[in-house]
Amino acid sequence: MERTGETVVTKVVSIRRRLDIVMLRWQARMDSRAWDRSLPWLTAVVLATILSLLALARSHDLGIGYQVGHYLQATDLMDRGFEPVVSDLGYNLFADQGAWAFWPMAWALRAFPVAGTLLVVQSVALALGVVPIWRIARGPANLRIGAAAALMTAYALHPSIHNLNLAGFHPEAMAIPALMAAYLAAQKGRWRLVAVLVLLVVSTRSDLGLAVVALGLLMVGEDNRTAGWSLATFGLTWFLVMSFVVQPVVGDGGYPHLDAFARYGTGVVGVVLGMFSDPLGLIGDLFGRDGFDKVLLMLAPVLFLPLVRPRYLVPVLPLLALYLIADVPDAGFGNPQQDVPALAFVFIAATYALMRIGTPGVSRILVDRRVLTVLVLTAVVFFVRDAASSPYEEPWEWGRRSPVDVARVSASILIGDDARVIVPAEVYPLVADRDDAQVLRATQGFLPDLDWPERFDAVVVDVESMGWTASEARMFESRLILMEFRKRLDRDGVRLWVRRPGA
Repeated sequence: MERTGETVVTKVVSIRRRLDIVMLRWQARMDSRAWDRSLPWLTAVVLATILSLLALARSHDLGIGYQVGHYLQATDLMDRGFEPVVSDLGYNLFADQGAWAFWPMAWALRAFPVAGTLLVVQSVALALGVVPIWRIARGPANLRIGAAAALMTAYALHPSIHNLNLAGFHPEAMAIPALMAAYLAAQKGRWRLVAVLVLLVVSTRSDLGLAVVALGLLMVGEDNRTAGWSLATFGLTWFLVMSFVVQPVVGDGGYPHLDAFARYGTGVVGVVLGMFSDPLGLIGDLFGRDGFDKVLLMLAPVLFLPLVRPRYLVPVLPLLALYLIADVPDAGFGNPQQDVPALAFVFIAATYALMRIGTPGVSRILVDRRVLTVLVLTAVVFFVRDAASSPYEEPWEWGRRSPVDVARVSASILIGDDARVIVPAEVYPLVADRDDAQVLRATQGFLPDLDWPERFDAVVVDVESMGWTASEARMFESRLILMEFRKRLDRDGVRLWVRRPGA
């Protein structure tokens, strides 16, 4: 039977109508109160499970960020009644970022495996971000279930979320859901809950006081001036007191991150004056390639929607600018912990952007399905392209230790419990729970310092990790021999050198 073009078009239109009817029926069923309450929590459970499994698998094959070792050593020291002075940092852990939220966590960790528990807590915190996103979308933004689900999907696939999940342990990960939940609670006038959530935010990292300032200014822009200015004042006060009074007192007497701004001057006043005296240099640092890539990675996966509602994004820009101009070494995955405050505001802004471009329906705002489809596809593309757990990284292979990983674990087992050690980043979390453990970085050169015999009892050399050639490794190890270190293990490019019996 011959089909005309008109018949084919009619058939396509008929199929499309049937599909529309099916989708509308499903949306109507899921638009009930029961689904509205349970769907975000079910999504959070699924996402938390996935993120936890990825982090634990990466930890097992020694691919997790070495920063988790700082918290392992601090937990061990606090458990034994000592001050949590992390030897790799050279000062008290709480002087680093003012992460006071870790204090109660450290005591609770006594009953659990420390490394695995920290990673699971971080994964759960990141996953909980889908709940306030859903609540904001369905509440103040009044979006239908399809738009809210698209936003949750974009969050669950965002590269910064996955990169942060695998970049070691960072307490500030808890601030992402807390910031969005604080905004939602403020919309409902639940000020006690706002106070609790804001306190949680600033206790994960002192400079997130500036994120609370941004939240307060956002509320001022929504004509909630009294509460907004109160939050902004509290956030700024917390940042100034913690950064320039408490952290220096707990640490070595100065703000621990001044070195990140050393090119502008010395001391806080010198840095500020240096910025004003060289505005072109400041602008160059602010709009450099690395900063451009970071901003692009935050906005592009959500289809640049926050730019439709910039007033929800502008308040956090000063804190983002501070991170962009800071000369901080990349500790893994582009330092995604710096994305924390901006991410919360990006998704708040994206939610209201969908509200702006949508059209009013009978009871809720309708957003074109084509826009939502492109949003989800864009999130998928950037997840595949930039996420640390992208399919290109073959995460299904994680958790399997290579012969080199087995050699690293063997070296860590042979090191005595009381030995002072310096080891590569991959080995550091395995030996961090002791009085003195430091990371051997490739930037330290090819020769050990002359004071190593007085400082360390054991050294692990990992040719693959350090990126050394065979001749560079021989130069390094020849100096160790002169310092009376003796080789105790040599397997698959991993060598353990000890200086005294039992080390």
